[in-house]
Amino acid sequence: MNSRHHRPRLRDLILPYWTSRESWRGWVLLTVRLVLMFTSVYVAIWANRLSGEVVDSMVKRDWDGIWRSLGLSWIAGMLAMLVSMVLLFAITELQQYEWRTSMTHWFLNAWTRRRTYYAIERDGRLDNADQRISQDIPRFIELTLQLFLNPIHVVVSAASFTVVLWNLSGTLRFTLGGTDFAIPGYMVYLVYAYSAGALLVSHITGRPLIYLFNRRQTVEADFRYRGMQLRENAEQIAFYDGGPQEKQRLDASFEEVRANWRDIIVRNAKLILARETYTHTFSTQLLPTAAALPRYLSGAITMGDVTRVGGAFVAVSSSLAFFSHAYVTFTEWCALGNRLRDLMGAMQEAHEHASGIQVEKTADAAVAAQDLALCKPDGGPLAAISALRMRQGERWLLRGASGAGKSTLLRALAGIWPYGQGAVRHPDCGRMMFLPQRSYIPQGTLKAALCYPGRPEDFDDARVRQVLQEVRLPALADRLHDSDRWQQKLSGGEQQRLAICRALLHWPDYLFLDEATSALDPDTERALYQALVHALPESTLVSVAHRESLVAYHDHVLDLTPQHGQATGPGSSGST
Repeated sequence: MNSRHHRPRLRDLILPYWTSRESWRGWVLLTVRLVLMFTSVYVAIWANRLSGEVVDSMVKRDWDGIWRSLGLSWIAGMLAMLVSMVLLFAITELQQYEWRTSMTHWFLNAWTRRRTYYAIERDGRLDNADQRISQDIPRFIELTLQLFLNPIHVVVSAASFTVVLWNLSGTLRFTLGGTDFAIPGYMVYLVYAYSAGALLVSHITGRPLIYLFNRRQTVEADFRYRGMQLRENAEQIAFYDGGPQEKQRLDASFEEVRANWRDIIVRNAKLILARETYTHTFSTQLLPTAAALPRYLSGAITMGDVTRVGGAFVAVSSSLAFFSHAYVTFTEWCALGNRLRDLMGAMQEAHEHASGIQVEKTADAAVAAQDLALCKPDGGPLAAISALRMRQGERWLLRGASGAGKSTLLRALAGIWPYGQGAVRHPDCGRMMFLPQRSYIPQGTLKAALCYPGRPEDFDDARVRQVLQEVRLPALADRLHDSDRWQQKLSGGEQQRLAICRALLHWPDYLFLDEATSALDPDTERALYQALVHALPESTLVSVAHRESLVAYHDHVLDLTPQHGQATGPGSSGST
């Protein structure tokens, strides 16, 4: 399903923080930032007036006036530096800090609740969700503040200097074709026409950058992901001697990065060339001076006024140039916003997606399924079970050919498989645990990995060491508080024994094992099943396995191979 068809609006991405209860700090920082912006504009206008006074004092050879004006100009420069380079920087960083904290927490909550992370990956709704949260959010916030607050500064600055420029411009009078013309504030019209032309040039040449920046985020994320795959699966790749193949995969991925990079360079070069050609043709240094010459030569304004006119013209044009220079920033902001909106849309779809298999909580102490029809994501049939009831204390073995739907049945019983029809019923108070063929082992201390998803402080060290002895991992008993990347350090068999440790520590009422001992030798597998049966006599045990030796540890067998289509064992009930 394409999440882009359900892409939220940009305001749904921006407004939640600013309308939340914890946004009061953001509003305080915003108020302070606006005050500093207005202060910087006032200082800039003061500096413009002082520059004209310096020039007039030089023309008059008024040394006292020169030194006074120079001293005040130095003070104005120091104030401008303090406001713009120190205070505004600190306020801006704090704003980003507050907003990113809130936004990241929201995305992490939406991504991790109700197994949304699994639904997104299972259905292929989106790529690189993690990188969108870790990398796209801070950049999007930074650009949002730039694009929404800088225009306020631009408008205030442009409006203030427009007034200055209007007053300094006076009225331009000339005769053309026997007709007298008088244009009041003519420099204002000139600077706005100049700025509109610059914006038009930027829009025409820079518009394709929106797609290119969006493409860059995707190809860069794919390249990082493939490198991460090589790092996390280094041992398996080394056994296959798959380095050359991985090099080809990484080269192909990086070639997409390079191609996109080249396109961005070419498009940016065209944008810069067009913009700078326009700027050079209509120079902001020569244009206002030339336009002010008629009034200066007529004696209507002084040389200091000409300097002030040039400064005000540059101030207005520089302020308005924000829109043309920010075009590249705007295209990147759009690309980042689209990626985050796609993520929001994918999470919303995962939350709202109606499952064909209904999961209900009941007071009955049994895991049951009724009229269960399992399907593939594309709708193809997998298996059908008219009735299944796994009572407390029973031990079930699920068998069948590869692809018959054994693992999918466990996913449906866990409530994470929506494709199909029927109903699954869970005991209201029963604790359930599922052990896949390869269990997740988080980075950190060994004890934390053993106690996952519980907290390590909830389990006594002595009990954890005892369980390690029971699963034949005595060498790890003295390393409970060592931190490492255990997923890479432990062998496949050690990882499966570690997962059995979790079951022995948590004592689930219902334990499901999906090929959870496939990497073990028969003797170790037998010892682990004996430990489970001894430690969890009242628990329901459901195993997916192919080995005939495991039949001895189960009193019910459900064979999902189509030609069998039945469950066997005392009191069994099930069919396919």
